[in-house]
Amino acid sequence: MRSPSETATAVRIEKVLHAPPERVFRAFLEPELMRQWIAPDDLHVDRLTVDPRVGGRVEVWHSRDGEGTGKFEGRFVKIDPPRELVYHWAFVGTEPEKGEYFDTLVTVRLRAGRDGETEVTVVHERLAELRRGAPHVYHRLLPGWENCLDKLGRAARGAAAVPHRGPEPDGSRDPAAG
Repeated sequence: MRSPSETATAVRIEKVLHAPPERVFRAFLEPELMRQWIAPDDLHVDRLTVDPRVGGRVEVWHSRDGEGTGKFEGRFVKIDPPRELVYHWAFVGTEPEKGEYFDTLVTVRLRAGRDGETEVTVVHERLAELRRGAPHVYHRLLPGWENCLDKLGRAARGAAAVPHRGPEPDGSRDPAAG
């Protein structure tokens, strides 16, 4: 399993996905698509909320083998469809009242590739506090992103080629609305 070096304050992942940029971008903002890829294979998404606007929040609660592992939460800083997405991304452990809160920054850049593909670059930075405070999460960061991007490619490929309708007022989408 690959992990960042002991002193890395950023990781960079590049991958080509076999789906167009518009679909890949949607998969970062639409709850039903996010749920398909936002957790590595060993985690289950228990709950997910997304408010896909600048300043809007995203929260993802995970569990492993039926036991809660905490959540990730973020705030969108930049949304430039279908090219760039920047958001704060914090690991909030199972005991945030004891200081388990590690704020990082994720920048996602998408570029149209050949034959409807998308070249994805993810830069996850500001990792020093995470490395010190939650080394078990820090060391899983790179393999976790690689696993999630594989799943993202599958989710985006399967996304219907319909225009993005936007979220409902509560941040979720009505699955019956299509």
